[in-house]
Formats: sequence, structure tokens, C-alpha cells
Amino acid sequence: CNGVVLHRLQCVRGFGEWIDSIVEFSSNLQNMNIDISAFSCIAALAMVTERHGLKEPKRVEELQNKIVNCLKDHVTFNNGGLNRPNYLSKLLGKLPELRTLCTQGLQRIFYLKLEDLVPPPAIIDKLFLDTLPF
Repeated sequence: CNGVVLHRLQCVRGFGEWIDSIVEFSSNLQNMNIDISAFSCIAALAMVTERHGLKEPKRVEELQNKIVNCLKDHVTFNNGGLNRPNYLSKLLGKLPELRTLCTQGLQRIFYLKLEDLVPPPAIIDKLFLDTLPF
């Protein structure tokens, strides 16, 4: 990231309609007044997911539980958690939305790759190869 700020219309060519979902999700997070600690837990939960072919899925589940417990403690004991009913549930409810955004992003990258519009980074290519059923 080099700090350049782009207008939404400048992003449409690369992101397509996906940009609207990203902006809406970001606005919803901003409206929740999520702090950096809670955001970090949500980001960690988004990255630490059970995937097909894991060698130790139990360890992933244990790590997820630790992260959720950290988030629960943070929300309960910091930032006036008692004054924010259902805040933990609302935060955790953002995970399916975030995962949907990720899937849409992969679909967009796949489209750009198929159309040979933009070469995907090597890690994205590997992700596609690892998730294909054949």
C-alpha cells in the first residue's frame, strides 16, 4: 500500500460490482465503532478457517475458540461492553459477510484471469489450484 486514495469509480474496472459490497461492508463496520483489538480478532477469525484437507483440523478449531474467547473478553471488559447489548453477536455476525466478500473477490480474480485482463499474483494462482476439485 502506498497511501494513494482512489475514487470508487476508479476501482470499478478492476473490482466490478464487488466494490459496492466492499464499501457497504466497510461502512457497516465503521458504524459499529469497532476498535483495533476487536477488528484484529475478526481478521484473525477470517483467516483461521477450517479448510478441506487440513492435517490437524482440531488445532484450527482450538485456535478459533481462543480467538473468540479473546474477543469475548475484550468486548465484555473494555469499551463499555455492558452498554452495548449483543455487540459480540453482531461482530461475529460479520464473519459470514466477510467470507462472502472473500468468495466474491476470488470469483472476480478468476474472471480477470480467464479474460486475461490482469495476471493474478502467484499466491492466488496456488489458491485456485488447491481448491479445484480436479
